[in-house]
Amino acid sequence: MKKFIVPRYDALKVGRTHGFGVLLDAVLNEPHKLNDIIKAYPGILYETCWAGENVLHWLAVENKYEEIRLLRKFGSPIPRFALVHAVEMRHLETVITLLELGAEVVPEEIQRAIKCSYYDTSKRKTAILRSYFSQFGYEV
Repeated sequence: MKKFIVPRYDALKVGRTHGFGVLLDAVLNEPHKLNDIIKAYPGILYETCWAGENVLHWLAVENKYEEIRLLRKFGSPIPRFALVHAVEMRHLETVITLLELGAEVVPEEIQRAIKCSYYDTSKRKTAILRSYFSQFGYEV
C-alpha cells in the first residue's frame, strides 16, 4: 500500500490543515485513492479549510453533487450549513443530493436561505427548492 503524507489527526483540535487539501485534491482529481487515504487517516474527513468548511461543505458551495455522494459513501459528515449555503446559492442538484443523503434541516434557517436573493433571484428556482423540501416533509 502506498504511503500518504498527511498530518496527524488530533480529535481535540479543530483542524485547518493540509489534510483538507489532500482530501479535496483526491476527491476532485484522484478518487481512486480515496479509500487508501481515508483508511490511513480517518480524521481527514473532519479537516477544515480557512473558512471552517470540511470538504463536503466546500463541495456543496461549489455545486459538486456527484463528489458529495462519493465522499458521503466514505462517511463524511454533512455540516448543517452545507445545505443552507447550497439553498442560498440555488444549487438545485446539490440541495436534492444533500436531502437524499440525510442532511439536517432546520426549517427557520432554510426559510432565511430561500429568502436570500444575493446569489440568484429566480422565482422558478425558489419554487423548485420549496417543492424539494415539501417532498421531504418540510414546509419552508
